[in-house]
Amino acid sequence: MKQSLVSVIILNYNGLKNLKTILEECLRSVLNADYPNFEVLFVDNASTDGSVKFIKEKFGQDARLRIIQNTKNWGFAEGNNIGIRNAKGEYIALLNSDTKVDPQWLKELVKTVQIPNIGAAQSKLLRMDSPDELDCAGGFLDYYGYHYERGRGEKSNKYNTVDEIFYAKGAGALIKKEVLNKTGLFDSETFLYFDETDLCWRIWLSGYKVVFVPSSIVYHAPSLTASKLQNATRAYFYTRNHIMILLKNYNTKNMLEALAASLLLELRNIVKFIMKREPLNSLAIFKALIWNLFHLKQTWKKRRITQELVRKVPDEHIKKLMLKPSPPFPLSLVVSKSRYQKSNAN
Repeated sequence: MKQSLVSVIILNYNGLKNLKTILEECLRSVLNADYPNFEVLFVDNASTDGSVKFIKEKFGQDARLRIIQNTKNWGFAEGNNIGIRNAKGEYIALLNSDTKVDPQWLKELVKTVQIPNIGAAQSKLLRMDSPDELDCAGGFLDYYGYHYERGRGEKSNKYNTVDEIFYAKGAGALIKKEVLNKTGLFDSETFLYFDETDLCWRIWLSGYKVVFVPSSIVYHAPSLTASKLQNATRAYFYTRNHIMILLKNYNTKNMLEALAASLLLELRNIVKFIMKREPLNSLAIFKALIWNLFHLKQTWKKRRITQELVRKVPDEHIKKLMLKPSPPFPLSLVVSKSRYQKSNAN
């Protein structure tokens, strides 16, 4: 196996406060990885909890570690972009600060992505607090751009073959730098949610594959950081970015079809939250839709770059990787997923 330099990027925001001992475990496990040629870029998004001082005191003597201190919280997308721009490696490994890695995690990823047509790979993510339970075995989208993370809550001994996935979750992923040179980096506008999805969509469009590597194990403490966010904040970014990636990445026909269905579903969600007396969530979704309207010109410029410079693969190929919506549209406007699946099971 060619032992190319890998740049491991660990993005942090108040990890010492939010994660406590997990932050130290993360760095220690990465530095103990059984791979001979890597650097670690600890990118801090303007933490105020002493994270940087703590990491310097614990690991500052290790020559493989570089610390980058941002002057503001740039979010997941641009925070990682800053790390990528400073990376020296042929491969870029992405980790969350709420992870702990198996010693073989990096070696197994590198071994897989050396296959020429593979652009990115994801580790098997296990729950840190329950290692016999899966956190994620690869990410997928349905035709309308809604997320599905395979394996959530299932036994860890499932999904044991290398196979194609739609997107690699940034909690444990490896991307070829040469592929990023063709697709561009994360869209800094996303801030959080759909950032990996958007990038991996472009990786597929550029002619490369994204795969799941079960022999690479990463333990993840899910939702420790996300749980600090208000529900309305999550609803805003999820809806806003979901619509934006449809505008950017689909061809015109599929974009219009997916947008029509998604807009109706989001309007349904607005009504649903009003009926549940959760007006802040309704307002967040409304603001997300309005944001896309007022930023359409900016998004359209990104769309042109994707369609004219990145795209090498037709949508017919991309949609083979997507899931059929369940329940199908327009039934999804009135029937919930759980109710639909229950009725089908009976």
